[in-house]
Amino acid sequence: MYSNVLFVVISYYIHSSLAGTVSTELLSKLKNGEKVNAILELPSVFDKVMSNPALSLLSGNGKSNMMEILMKQATSSSQAPLLSAIKGFGISATPFWITNDICLNNVDLKAVQSLGALPGVFNIREELIPLLDPVVVQPARTKRVAFDEYTKKYPHWGVNKIEAPAAWSKTKGENVIVAIIDSGVFLEHEALKDGYAGWFDAVENATNPIDSTAHGSHALGTILGRTNNIGVAPRAKWIACRAFNKDGGQERWIKSCAQWVFQQRPRVVSNSWGTASRSSTGYDDMIRTWRAANIIPVFSSGNLGGNCSSIRYPGNYADVISVGSTTKSDAISGFSSRGPSTRTPMNKPDISAPGEWIISVGQDDTKDYTAMSGTSMACPHVAGVVALLLSANPTWKYDDVLAALTRTADRPSVTTKCGETPVNGYPNYAYGYGRVNAKRAVGL
Repeated sequence: MYSNVLFVVISYYIHSSLAGTVSTELLSKLKNGEKVNAILELPSVFDKVMSNPALSLLSGNGKSNMMEILMKQATSSSQAPLLSAIKGFGISATPFWITNDICLNNVDLKAVQSLGALPGVFNIREELIPLLDPVVVQPARTKRVAFDEYTKKYPHWGVNKIEAPAAWSKTKGENVIVAIIDSGVFLEHEALKDGYAGWFDAVENATNPIDSTAHGSHALGTILGRTNNIGVAPRAKWIACRAFNKDGGQERWIKSCAQWVFQQRPRVVSNSWGTASRSSTGYDDMIRTWRAANIIPVFSSGNLGGNCSSIRYPGNYADVISVGSTTKSDAISGFSSRGPSTRTPMNKPDISAPGEWIISVGQDDTKDYTAMSGTSMACPHVAGVVALLLSANPTWKYDDVLAALTRTADRPSVTTKCGETPVNGYPNYAYGYGRVNAKRAVGL
């Protein structure tokens, strides 16, 4: 079978002198007899699609719809010969149009070598493993904890610290849809049920929202929870895509979510996750496509601590709003990853927000609340402020929002370091442009 497939595909590429490549890291791993998920990356079609004259005549949803059509056409044409070979080899695979690549399921060394021998311009690499930022939660409980009971021990401080209640005299996030890619959502919780607007499960196709870890529910509660003032933008609506289960995430789940989010057209997408890599480019086109559709991506910076350039991907990428974590006293959290970005000498994170002992949605009951710490908790504070800004300024785009966030941020006295280097002035590699202030951001 392999020889027949090779003949067909080589015939298709007969005029090409270029060959595919396989990453040495992937080959090394497979030599031990393992089977892994891998990614076959083809050249990006993003710039080609965005230069199409048809897009210059369109705006809004019309432009986004045309983008999707053009990206599907371009990636289908690019991927077709290789998908034919993959099918002939008996390999299970998932193609994506938001990034021009193909996820290969459970492949061994023989399969990868056979694919790598095909002519063409592509690279086969290991799958990026998306990671939810590790968080600190309260000690194990034997029963649900009501909000009033919980706040006797852990003050509810984050939403107040950024002065979100003062911003509510102008907007509470009305008419804005926020997306979140995470571990799912506990739909029945009192703080979340009334804001529900859409759901997709890339992990196991659950019809209704579920959450196996509470991470996603907690983050979403901080963005827009409607009870006990836990949410920054309590009148915003939410859609959610599940890309993680209790065992972690997969790149294909993230990209399935990314395509679905693009099709739903939210105004902001919150991402409290990252990868162990700091130099990857595997999610670049996904993010650029969101940006081109006026979907604003907000990412946590990661919890890798105080060393320079510890901020992880995609939080270190230019086209996202990256968020570090602060304490109740406005110090930078010890776990919060620092810049600069390893990809370019740019300042990252862009901004910081409360991230320690943040009270939000729990999972043991519909009235359950819990405290967690991490840049996973800081990111949704900023996503909520973005929702407020877009509610008050419906025509604003990414640059307008970023300018408002950074221009109006509070700037605590800096006493921290990036590695052994003192962090002086603003912007810096710990706070970015400062700690977000919702009231000032909306112009009050």
